[in-house]
Amino acid sequence: MVVIIGLLPSAAGAAAVGASPTYRPPTDAPIVDRFRPPATPWGPGNRGVDYGTAAGAPIAAVADGRVVFAGEVGGALHVTVEHADGLRSSYSFVAAIAVARGDRVRVGDPVAIASGPFHLGFRTPDGTYLDPEEVLAGRVHPRSVLVPGAEEGLPSLDAAERTNLLAVLRDTGVAAATHLARAGALAAGSTLAAQRSMARAAAATMRWVQQRTRCTPTTTATPRLGERRIAIEVSGLGTASASNSAWEFDTDSIGYAAVDVLRFSYRGGRVPDPDSGDQRTPVATAALPATSFTSADSQQSVGVSADRLVELITAVAAAHPGVPIDLLAHSQGGVVARLALERAAAGGRLPDSVTTLVTVGTPHAGAPLATGVRALRASPGGRSVLAELRGMADPLDDRLPAMAELAVGSPIMDELRTRPLPERVRFISLGGSGDLVVPGVVTVDGRADDQRILPTALGTRAHGDLTSDARTTREIALGVTGHPLGCQSLTEAVGAELEAGAVATLETVATVGPAVVAAAPTGAAGALLPTD
Repeated sequence: MVVIIGLLPSAAGAAAVGASPTYRPPTDAPIVDRFRPPATPWGPGNRGVDYGTAAGAPIAAVADGRVVFAGEVGGALHVTVEHADGLRSSYSFVAAIAVARGDRVRVGDPVAIASGPFHLGFRTPDGTYLDPEEVLAGRVHPRSVLVPGAEEGLPSLDAAERTNLLAVLRDTGVAAATHLARAGALAAGSTLAAQRSMARAAAATMRWVQQRTRCTPTTTATPRLGERRIAIEVSGLGTASASNSAWEFDTDSIGYAAVDVLRFSYRGGRVPDPDSGDQRTPVATAALPATSFTSADSQQSVGVSADRLVELITAVAAAHPGVPIDLLAHSQGGVVARLALERAAAGGRLPDSVTTLVTVGTPHAGAPLATGVRALRASPGGRSVLAELRGMADPLDDRLPAMAELAVGSPIMDELRTRPLPERVRFISLGGSGDLVVPGVVTVDGRADDQRILPTALGTRAHGDLTSDARTTREIALGVTGHPLGCQSLTEAVGAELEAGAVATLETVATVGPAVVAAAPTGAAGALLPTD
C-alpha cells in the first residue's frame, strides 16, 4: 500500500483552489447505494453515495480544493476537501490516505486508496448534506462563500469536521455496513469469538429444551387479569416524565385498571397523570407525592433512583393494603427496579404485596455501549471523542453517573449480581434479538424465573418498540397471571440468541476498539487499525 501511494502524483504542489470548481466523479466504479438522507439525526439512511470500488483502487478528488481533514475517526479513515464554492467533499472508509491536511489538490488528483466500497459525501458550510449525484451532474450550484474558520487556520475546523464524519458511521449505507462487518469479522474470526458463538448456541438450545417442558403454546389465548393489581412503570436512561417507551406498555389489554397504573418519577414519588389532570388516581394514591422529572434526573446515580423507588413501593403498598403490585420496567428501569427490590428485601422493607418484576430490554449483564463509554472516559483522547459525540447523543450525557454505572464491572452491576432477589417475587426478563441499544444476550440472567429473547427487526428502534410489541404484551400477561411464557421453536430461540450475540460483539468492537485507539500514544493509532 505504501508503494502504491508513493507512485501516485504528489498532491501537495497542486495549484490553488479556483473560483468556479468543476465537479467530476471520484472513480469509474458504479454507485451501489444512493443518497438517502435520514429522517432524524439517529435514523437509518445514507448521507452520501457509496461506490463499489475494488480494494486498491485509487480515489480521486472531485474538484480543486484544499484538504481540511485527513485521518481516523471512529475506527475508519476519512479525507475531507474544501472547495471554492464552500462545499466540502468527504471520502470515507478508505484503506489508506494519499494526502495530508493543508494540501491543495486538483480535480482528479488521488486523495486515498479504496479498501472496497467507499462513501462520498457533500456538505454545505452549515453541515447540510447534499445529494452527490446532483452536485456531480451540475444541478446544484451553491454560490461562492467564505467558509467560517477557514481564514483562522485548519485547527478551528477540526472538531466540527470530526463530528460530521462520526455521523457517517451511523449510516446504513453499503460502505458503512461493510466497514462495520469487516471490523466484526476480525473479532468474530478469532477462536475465542467462535467459542462464544458455540457456547451461546448450546446455552440457547438448553434453555429451549427446558422451556419445552413448561411453556404456553401459541394456540392458547392471551389471559387477562382476574383480580385487581397495581402496576408501577419504570422508564430508562435519559427519559423524561412527559413521554417515553415505558409508558407504552399495553396495560389495558393485560387487564390493569387505568387508575392502578402508576409511573415512577426519578425525582421521587409518582409522575402526575398527563391525560386528565391527575383526576383518575384513587384518593389513597393521590396522597403520594407527584413530581415530573427530566432526562437529567433519569441519569442520576442508579442507587439513588433505586432508593426512591423503594419509597414509592412502600407508600403504594401502605395506601392499598393487600393489593398485588407488579413492576414493569424498561431498559435502565429494570436495573433500578431490581436493585430496589433487592435493597428493600435486604433491609426488611419489601412489602409482601410485591409479586412480579418484568424487565424489558434491561442490561442485567451490563450494557456494551455503557462499557465502551466508560473505556473512552479513561483517556484524554477518549474524553475528546465523547465531547464530540455528546451533542449527537442528546439527551444522554456521559458525565452524569448512570451511564458509567450500567457498564460491565461497575459497583452497581456487581451489587445487582451479588444481592439475592426475593424468591416470592417472580422475575421475568424479555429482550430483543435486533436491539442495538441493549443487545438481547445481556438481558439474559440465570436467576430469572423465565426469560425470552424475542426476534425483532435490527436497529435502534427495536429497543423502544419492545414495550408496545404485541408479543411483549402477551408475555407480560402470561407472567403476571402465573402462566409460563410462550413456547418458541428451536430455530426461533437459537436464531434470536445468535443474532443478539452478533450485535453484542459488533458493539464491543465499535466502542471499546476506538477507546483503545484513543488511548494510544500519538502516532500509534494507525498501527492499531486493520492493514490487510
